[in-house]
This record gives sequence, structure tokens and C-alpha cells, in this order.
Amino acid sequence: MKPFKPPSPTLIAASYAACRHGGVPPDLAGVQLDLPAATAAQLERLFLRRASGGANAMRPRFARHAAHVRAAMGEGGFPALPERRR
Repeated sequence: MKPFKPPSPTLIAASYAACRHGGVPPDLAGVQLDLPAATAAQLERLFLRRASGGANAMRPRFARHAAHVRAAMGEGGFPALPERRR
């Protein structure tokens, strides 16, 4: 029998990201992967900084810019298109 070899840091980070993209909250992802609190916190910071959008990857890039949203709302909000009847 081979001795137990812990998973690589790359595999742990990928597993954490997969859990988070699947909708698992940060605390539960750390518990499911049996991570120390410090490691889970570090992975969450890295996950949120990712270029692919972190937890809200499907949201458009401009929508993450809080100052843009505040400015648009200050000017009357975003335009709404009327519904077309067929």
C-alpha cells in the first residue's frame, strides 16, 4: 500500500474554485475541503481577485464597477427598453 500523499496546492485551489463556482458559500467550501481557516481565507481572497470574475463570473464586467453604477443611478438610472408586443 502506498503512503498517503496530501493533494498539491494547485489541486486544492482548483477544488476550492470549483466549489465556489458551484454556489457553495466560502465557509462551507473550506469545511468540505477540510482546509485550515487561514488557507480558506487566502483562497477566498484569490478567488475574488481572479480575472474571470470570482463569485459573479456571469455578471458583465461593467456591472462590477461600483462607481459606474452609482454615477448611472445619480443620472437617473439605467435605460429600460419598452416591451414589444407581437
